Amino acid sequence: MATDLWTAIAVMTTISLAFGLVAGGYAYSNKGQRTILTLTLAVLGMVYFLFYASGQLFWARMVPASAAIIYTNFAAIFAALAAGWAWRLPNTPKWRRAILTSLLAAGSLAAILWPLLSIAVRPPPNGGDDWENGVAMQTSWATCSPAAAATFFRAEGIEVTESQMIPLCLSDSSGTPTLGLYRGIKLIAQQHDREVEVINETLDEMLTKNDWPVIMMVELPYGVEDRRYADHWGWIPGMGHSVVAFGRTRDGRVVIGDPSVGLEVWSEEDLKVLWHGSGIRIK
Repeated sequence: MATDLWTAIAVMTTISLAFGLVAGGYAYSNKGQRTILTLTLAVLGMVYFLFYASGQLFWARMVPASAAIIYTNFAAIFAALAAGWAWRLPNTPKWRRAILTSLLAAGSLAAILWPLLSIAVRPPPNGGDDWENGVAMQTSWATCSPAAAATFFRAEGIEVTESQMIPLCLSDSSGTPTLGLYRGIKLIAQQHDREVEVINETLDEMLTKNDWPVIMMVELPYGVEDRRYADHWGWIPGMGHSVVAFGRTRDGRVVIGDPSVGLEVWSEEDLKVLWHGSGIRIK
C-alpha cells in the first residue's frame, strides 16, 4: 500500500533537486542583493506554505492522487530553491554557504518525507473495531478520522475497520492529516472501483444535493459566542474533527455519525457553526 508514497517521494525529490540546481546555476552571483532577496522570498514562501496552505483538502481536487499529501507539499520546492540560492551567496565563505545550503536541503527532504517521519516519531495507536448503531467508535482521541472513514465506508456497503484505516490514513499519535484521510479513502475506494469526490460546498448546496453519505471535516471556530459547544458538548476551539452525515430527518435536521459519541442529530444551525464546506463523497 505504500508504493504510492515512495513513488511520490521519488518524484518530489527529483523535482526539488532540479529546482535547487537551477536556482544555484542561474543565481545572480554578482548581484548580492538579488540573491539575498530571492533567498529570503523562498524561505518566506516555505514558512507561509507550511502554516497556511500545507495539507489542505482542496489540493486533492487539483492533484487527485492517493499520495497528494506528498505531491502538493510545495514547501520542499521552496526550501530547495533557497538551498540553491544560498550556495551562490556572494562574499560569503564556502563553509558558511555549505552549512546553510545543507540545512535547507535537509529541510526540503524532511518536508517530502514528513508523513512517514511523523509516524516514526509519533507511532500511531493500534485502533480497534468498536461499533455503535453503525458508527465506528474511535479508540483514542487521535483516531477520529480513521473511525469516521470506517463509518463512511460501511454506509456505502464496504466493510473496513478503524484499525485497518489508521495506517492508510497516515495517522500518528497526534492525529490524522486531512490529506492522509483522503489517502485512506482513495485507496479503499480504488479497491472497490469507486471514485472519490472532494467537495467544497455551502450548506445549502449540500442539503439541496441530498447525496449521502458525506464525510465532513468539522471544527469549532474560535470566538463562537454559544458556549454550549465547548462547555456542554466538549468541542475544543480550533481542533479539527471528522464526522459522517448520513442524511436528513423529516424535520430537516441531519443524522450524524460522530466517532467520539455515536449517532447524533444536528440542526442546520449546528452545521453552520461546525462545518465549513470541506467533505468527501464516493461515486
